[in-house]
Amino acid sequence: MRHALVVGLLLLGCRTEIAPVVKQTSTAPRVRLVDQGCEATDYPTGTDVPAGAKNIGWVKVDRKETDDATFAALREAVCAAGGNAFSQMRWIRAPGASVADPPIELEANGWLVP
Repeated sequence: MRHALVVGLLLLGCRTEIAPVVKQTSTAPRVRLVDQGCEATDYPTGTDVPAGAKNIGWVKVDRKETDDATFAALREAVCAAGGNAFSQMRWIRAPGASVADPPIELEANGWLVP
């Protein structure tokens, strides 16, 4: 009996409660444009994106008169889609085009980095 009492007191004294974590979610979309201070950061691959980033999907823009103008349009498109980073940028050629044909679009994987 004495043994059971000691074990019972020991178990009651070591009781631990861990409160569950409840994630707060916002229903308002987070859209930030370039003129509002959004700067889309270029990461070479998806594994280079910081932990905690949320993928917003592929973002695609038509090719502009220069590569620099196309890159700027891609950054604006990522910001308009609600992101602030992108990775895996690649040029897209028309279906059936040869390697010698110029690309018609630029595509990248968009991210929202906290």
